[in-house]
Amino acid sequence: MSSSRIEGALARSRGAFGTPALALLHRKEGPLVVALLSLIFTPSRTTVPTEQMHVEVEDFLAEARGAGHDVPDEPARALCSRWVAGRWLVRSLDDDGAEQYQVSSYATEALAFVDRTQGGRSLVSESRIRTLLVALEGLARDARPDRESQQAALREQVARAQDEIARAEAELARLEEGGPVAEVPADRLVEQFDNVASLVRELPADFARVAESIAELQRTIVTGLRQDERATGEVLGDYLDASDTLMRRTPEGRAFSGAMELLRDPLLLEQVDDRVRAVLAHPFAEGLPAERRESVRALYGQLLSAVDAVLDAQARASRTITQQLKVHNPLRDRELDAALREATAAMADWFPTSGRSSRVEPLRWFERARLGRFRAQLHDLRPDTPPETLADADPGFDDAPGEAMAALLGMGGPRYAETAAHAARVLRDGPATADEAFAAAPPELRRPVELLGYLELAAPGALDDAFADGDVPAAGLRRVTTVRADGSTRDLVLPQVPIAVPGSGDPEDDPEHEEKDA
Repeated sequence: MSSSRIEGALARSRGAFGTPALALLHRKEGPLVVALLSLIFTPSRTTVPTEQMHVEVEDFLAEARGAGHDVPDEPARALCSRWVAGRWLVRSLDDDGAEQYQVSSYATEALAFVDRTQGGRSLVSESRIRTLLVALEGLARDARPDRESQQAALREQVARAQDEIARAEAELARLEEGGPVAEVPADRLVEQFDNVASLVRELPADFARVAESIAELQRTIVTGLRQDERATGEVLGDYLDASDTLMRRTPEGRAFSGAMELLRDPLLLEQVDDRVRAVLAHPFAEGLPAERRESVRALYGQLLSAVDAVLDAQARASRTITQQLKVHNPLRDRELDAALREATAAMADWFPTSGRSSRVEPLRWFERARLGRFRAQLHDLRPDTPPETLADADPGFDDAPGEAMAALLGMGGPRYAETAAHAARVLRDGPATADEAFAAAPPELRRPVELLGYLELAAPGALDDAFADGDVPAAGLRRVTTVRADGSTRDLVLPQVPIAVPGSGDPEDDPEHEEKDA
């Protein structure tokens, strides 16, 4: 009996260590991967474009290498692909079709485990015990098997609620009579904050697991459809029902459906945002680390983005299954699977013995592509009729109030002449870059559109050098604050390139100089 018990325990233990979360922590490069993912992905930044991810990983690796740490010699692209294969990263497409990365639920669990082991919170506290007891009470009340037990539990709940109301009314009356506000000790507030932050930290992994379970179910359904030998008409109803009931076919999906009943309440979400702001506005929050404050501050956005991610995964899976049903042909699918397997086996035999100039015999038994009908009528190459000439401006336009004219001019394009004149003045004090000249400009020359004018003044070949590798490293980017015509500001990033205004050293080439002479 003891042998079977230890065998079962070992089997469960091996299964746990085989999950991607523990595999990440068990690997030699685990600390590096956890550190990189924690720096790149934050509560307010759940997805990162593919190329930007590669740039940031390269920069962090170079920084660690310079500090004497032992880091892999592989390119960032190869590392990220390996992390995707290890199920620590998920590669997906955004609404515009651009590729992006996000942390998988397994990597999120590993990050949360590392965070918990760093001693950032108390393991036992009043808030955690209270949360446990409230959850246990609700579970026990819902699990009452008979009417009398449920009635007794509800009477007890009503009695406690009446006591709470009586205490609240007494406290309200005391405050209305001018009594002092009872201050909660800062230590207790910090302990409660840690409990909330711990619950918030578990949300991303929970939502990500729902989206991943939907994607896995989609792959299972599509694979089963491709292997189903029945006619299309026989399987159509079954798989359409699977597409419609996608969220109810996994435990994670059913749990998410129950949570959505709560998250659909807009008043509740608004109260969450208000309460988070109230907590962070309290003086005790100023002494908390910035990352702990940020994790709670981003709760509202995390809830919305996590729900959107799950709903997007559901919609994508339904579209994929529906599209597969439209083109379902069992005979053709089996032929395609056999052809792909044969092609893969042939390539595995051919690659070890092939060279750069080797030729490969095409697989001529593939079905020929059937092209559709080409367009028989081409576009008319004759130029379109030009628009009518604009009428003369209203004579009273020039007499418009100065504020109205300034607002109209503020909506225009780059002011190249003024930009060049300002850059010439900056260059008289020595070499300068586009961001330095922009930062030194008056507000009317720091509109977002003026960045085009400053980049036009880049030294010959400077922009080509900045984009030589396709991506600008993070160290070569500079952040500037632009000022719109209405006075609002926006931070933008531009490459650090030197500027060179033709004739900037000669005052006669300064446009303002010409105006003064005139």
